Amino acid sequence: MDGATSQLHADVSNTVTEGMIAERRLWTAVLVNAVEEWRRGNLRERREAQQFLFEDNDDFATVCAGAGLNPESMRTQLLKIGRKIQPDPWHIKRMAA
Repeated sequence: MDGATSQLHADVSNTVTEGMIAERRLWTAVLVNAVEEWRRGNLRERREAQQFLFEDNDDFATVCAGAGLNPESMRTQLLKIGRKIQPDPWHIKRMAA
């Protein structure tokens, strides 16, 4: 390869790597945002974040894969730093009525 071709190949490789890093950062930011809402958000935000983090297997697995993380390991670690919100028994009774 001559110098120009070699430089072009290096530039293309760097662009792909930078794109992959940017995508991983984006998915990591989605997870960080969900965890912050689960830990510190208002009740509605906490419930929505909990649903995503612990009950939405498909989307959660997709986001974890994008961030380079194992979904089950992530959930195990999350339960070490916080507790799930328990359903409000009054809310459940009102919905059933």
